[in-house]
Amino acid sequence: MVMTIPWSDGKVNERSVWAATVGAWAAGIARWRIGVVGLGATTTRGEQRTDVAERQRTQARGEARRAKILDAAANVFATKGFSQTSLQDIWERVGLTKAGLQHHFSTKQEIAVAVVTEGFAMDDTPPQVGPLQAVVDASILLAWLTPRVPMVAAAARLATDQDVEETYGYLWTQYIPRVEALLEEAKGLEEIKPGVRIEEWCFAWVAAYTGVDLMARQEYDALPRKIAVINRVFVAGIATERALAELDLRAERGRELLEQSPWARNYLSEAAPQTPEVA
Repeated sequence: MVMTIPWSDGKVNERSVWAATVGAWAAGIARWRIGVVGLGATTTRGEQRTDVAERQRTQARGEARRAKILDAAANVFATKGFSQTSLQDIWERVGLTKAGLQHHFSTKQEIAVAVVTEGFAMDDTPPQVGPLQAVVDASILLAWLTPRVPMVAAAARLATDQDVEETYGYLWTQYIPRVEALLEEAKGLEEIKPGVRIEEWCFAWVAAYTGVDLMARQEYDALPRKIAVINRVFVAGIATERALAELDLRAERGRELLEQSPWARNYLSEAAPQTPEVA
């Protein structure tokens, strides 16, 4: 993977599901340690170890159940959209009661936020390529993941649904600052033509991706090919001849990036074992 999505102070400001659950676990352990100090000699080391192990098992069960809820919600959101999805749709799909679901999420909006955050989360692997190639890679990789992973497809749908205030605009508010930073870096490395207005181009590039994603939803398997076209058009407008000659703009590069990234490969194998080919 070549791109990390920064967390902003926008409407969606939760960290990833993984980070949230780990943080909750750490806070729980901290509270337990305070309690042990207060107990003094009345609690043996063996009892302490047993208590920690039980807490860890409980935490693991909670994380697994939360993940199942998000997987179920993503499948429903991706198919029906936010407004046509009910909490009952989700708890029935995951096999929980209403109370069991609301132990983790109290509202449908909370679930939508978690799905979008999880769906657009990226690993923290530093780019092994130049900044302009990193922008291309981020877009083509997302284009490959979206039709194949329900969590990502649901995130894309929720992030462009203006009826869901909590998640609307998440994609471009997260990507535009990162793309702008990469293009500024590319400009410093003389990958960008003189006179290019970085802010305008990165806005247009992300906006074009969003529009193509919307247009392709009835034929999502073609999304990588269509995004590759957009990438070629934008790169031709801003890249120097030297940089252009070195860039890999193929749609198939997204498939190769999936195979090279342990994060993406594991995510794909767990979420969508059957990966369709691009037409």
